[in-house]
Amino acid sequence: MKAEFVRHGGLLVPADSIELSGEAAELREQLAAERDLQTVQREDVFARRATAVQHELAMAAVDEQESAARRARRERVRDAVEADELAALYRRAASSGTRARIRAQIQGSAEMRALRIAKVRTVALLAGLPVLAAFAAWSTTGVQAGVVRLLDLDDKSAAWWASWAMEPALIAIVALIIIGRAVLRSSGGQTDGRATVAEWSALGMSLALNIAGGWHGGWQGLATALPHAIGPLGCAGTAFLIGLFDSYVSDARPWENAPRLEELGLIPANNAPVPAPVPVVASVPATGTGRSGTARPGTGPGRPRPVPAAGTGRRALTSRTGANAGTGPDAHGSAKAAARAFWETETAAGRTPSGADLARAAGRDSDPTGVFRRYARDWAAELTTEEKADAAS
Repeated sequence: MKAEFVRHGGLLVPADSIELSGEAAELREQLAAERDLQTVQREDVFARRATAVQHELAMAAVDEQESAARRARRERVRDAVEADELAALYRRAASSGTRARIRAQIQGSAEMRALRIAKVRTVALLAGLPVLAAFAAWSTTGVQAGVVRLLDLDDKSAAWWASWAMEPALIAIVALIIIGRAVLRSSGGQTDGRATVAEWSALGMSLALNIAGGWHGGWQGLATALPHAIGPLGCAGTAFLIGLFDSYVSDARPWENAPRLEELGLIPANNAPVPAPVPVVASVPATGTGRSGTARPGTGPGRPRPVPAAGTGRRALTSRTGANAGTGPDAHGSAKAAARAFWETETAAGRTPSGADLARAAGRDSDPTGVFRRYARDWAAELTTEEKADAAS
């Protein structure tokens, strides 16, 4: 540190070497104390500022760690959700996709093609005949007017009233020919040209009577006669379209280049057989389950009854591949048959199974209704009766 010099007696001497006295010495001490106080204050400000900065840096590091932990947690949650969605998609594809594939196979079979083709004929008749009747209602007045004009009938006479039935009768002939032709073609038959001549003769007569009823003579009357032809022309067009689609249905060959249902190897789940238990070949040691019983004469641990295996080799039409379980009355009978086969096997080995054992043998987790317990009681009673009969003989 550079020393301070002051002028003393015409000479420059170090300030520390001069001894002051009195007020000058007190002033020096006071100023030195103030300088020391300012130094301590500056050091305190520096220490406080440094501590605050270090605290802010530490808190920022903690916030950064918290943000990283939150991001990691969100990523884990998102990964878990996506994994669940993927698993659900796989399960849906495994079940619904299998059903969709089986449904598509059935829809492509020859039987379903034949049903769809037959439905085209039904829809054509159900949609065409009401349209034919609507056009016939439109042309009824025109035909009646044509009959009255050609026959010069008196107004309100019996013939005048009967002329109203002319158009319904003509359209009834056309409708009968259309329906009869559709029925014959669906049954392997066919109509000849006489039916076609009768059909178009009735339509032509309806058209002619409509024009005659609306024509007042000359070329100018033709303009008034044409609107009367809308009804018969509509009837003719409708009859033509119905016959056209009916011919398309007759020419269809749904059985060609299409597999049959029996060739697909699919059977309804209700008819799926339940596999019978495998017969016991060797002696089975006692496990302590069930009730003990006496083996019937002619049977024993070494002589089990053979149980024929049920099944056709075809897979059942279920949502899971290879599932052969069914529901309904057939499945109930199959479960009883499986339980009976297990009963025969166990009693042949000298054991009497319980209702729970029969339920497990039938593929059931439990016996909530008690039906298998009833089977066990009934079959045990039968077994006792047979034993008594054998003992008496």
